[in-house]
Amino acid sequence: MVEQRQVLVNAIASTAGGGRTYLRQVLPRLAERVETSERLTVLVPASMAEEYRASLRETGGVVTIEPGPVGGVARRWWWEQTRLRDRITEGRYDLLLSLGNLGLLRSPVPQILFSRSDLLFSRRFRQDLRERREWRMWLENQLRFGLASLSIRRATLNLTPTRAFADRIREVSWLRKERFEVLPFGVDRERFEELPEGESGALPAWWSQAAPRPGVRRLLYVSHYNYFRNFEALLRALPAIREGLARTSGEQVELILTTKLERGAVYGGYDATGAAELIDRLGIRSAVRMLGEVPWEELKRLYRSADLFVCPSYAESFGHPLVEAMASGLPVLSADLPVHREVCGEAARYFSLDAEGSLAERAIALLLDRGERERMAASGRERVASLFSWDEHVERLLRLIREILSAQSGKRRGEES
Repeated sequence: MVEQRQVLVNAIASTAGGGRTYLRQVLPRLAERVETSERLTVLVPASMAEEYRASLRETGGVVTIEPGPVGGVARRWWWEQTRLRDRITEGRYDLLLSLGNLGLLRSPVPQILFSRSDLLFSRRFRQDLRERREWRMWLENQLRFGLASLSIRRATLNLTPTRAFADRIREVSWLRKERFEVLPFGVDRERFEELPEGESGALPAWWSQAAPRPGVRRLLYVSHYNYFRNFEALLRALPAIREGLARTSGEQVELILTTKLERGAVYGGYDATGAAELIDRLGIRSAVRMLGEVPWEELKRLYRSADLFVCPSYAESFGHPLVEAMASGLPVLSADLPVHREVCGEAARYFSLDAEGSLAERAIALLLDRGERERMAASGRERVASLFSWDEHVERLLRLIREILSAQSGKRRGEES
């Protein structure tokens, strides 16, 4: 009789856009590849359990979806540390896969921890919080940094989506010797390919604001508002971009955002009031198109409508929109971070966050050079096709799971003998 190996996947922290995208892409692929001797139980946010169950109904039950506890970050973490351990023991699980930065500190079985938040290790983010006098958020970040570091120390294996992020974590002196494996995220290439010629159907509501117009160049940034995405740097560069393009080509420039920067608007604790006031001080409100959240399935049309994707973020562990933009054939201009260079390579152009005017100069140069943009678009598509595959991600993840399970089985046999 073949011994069945039980894996518990803790995904209850996957509540935001990136976490939800990850589960939508990974769970069906896991179900297709799990062997008959393996069974995966996945704990997901309670509000999304039925959605994930529906996506797996045709897979034969090798992956089971169960709802996690209801509550905020603190309650989830407390439940993990007090109840999850008992659940592992009672369910006779052989391995724990934790997907949410903070792992089980005293796991009774080997644990794979996937770290995905650069904010917990970013000095620049903590400095930004101090300058904004966001003391509560700063204190929470310090606490989560400590818990994340301890989680990494206690894990059997640590995963990160980029080598640069793993290196950032290793800058913490007591984490330099921990074992890391790099497991890049994928992208749904078919969804972001060029819109079929003559595609019919009703246009989305936001299209009236974002549709191309003659004589107007469009810069795009896909992100909800938060501090580390660094919207303010892009806003401060916009007047110079407008002036430079008007002087050289006579064209106008618009910035398209998938959020709304308004006084009093707060997104996940991040107050957009300062950014809204900056828009008015700079006199650029007429040049900023704020669409609000655009459904993921409609993003490919938005990427295809722009001339240049601009990413001024100063803290990233991967950057899904960068890969989506490249898959869509949209040239990328990005802040010069090791993570961004690892993801985009020669398919993007980079600007220094610490050099005033660098963003504007490079944006103007690219908007004026259609040939360069076309070369970048072709390079981006090639890079995505060769490096970012959800199928490869899942296959490598299963190989690592099986490697640890085999080592654990060998250890048990040795102890029994």
